[in-house]
Amino acid sequence: MTKTEKRQDKAIRVALTQACELAKDQVHEFSWLTHTADLKKLPQSLKVSCYCKELPLTAEQTQLITNLIIKELSAVDLAINAKAISFLKE
Repeated sequence: MTKTEKRQDKAIRVALTQACELAKDQVHEFSWLTHTADLKKLPQSLKVSCYCKELPLTAEQTQLITNLIIKELSAVDLAINAKAISFLKE
């Protein structure tokens, strides 16, 4: 992993951690999230999985969490498509 990739990886982790903490505060059913990415093929390779205590979430809850993730990642100059965010039951 190159130095640039390490910096990108850290920025993604920090952004997603922030989005996760905000989502936990705002959506009771939300538990945690994780991601996978090929750092050489960003942003199209980035996938985020959100784990919730109960599914389905309301459309508003899903949209809120999706917007939080998109906003935090855009702060580190990374655009993610909403289709790359999935919601699963833990």
